[in-house]
Amino acid sequence: MCTTSSQVTVDDDLARWRAGLDGRPKVSIRVYDADNHLFFPGTGPSTPAEYVAPQHVDPQVVTDIATWLTTI
Repeated sequence: MCTTSSQVTVDDDLARWRAGLDGRPKVSIRVYDADNHLFFPGTGPSTPAEYVAPQHVDPQVVTDIATWLTTI
């Protein structure tokens, strides 16, 4: 179990990902605002405690990944 509260966040880290992947035409970035790192929907800031309870992946993420897989 993770005991640290340090998380990668859109506000703190997404700009670096965008900069690092800039100029790569086959790269797209999607942000699922309501989801945590495991694509579990939630409210408020994500915490490591969310990963303990069984949950389902956001259905929109499943659809988007399936669509992406059928187009590559």
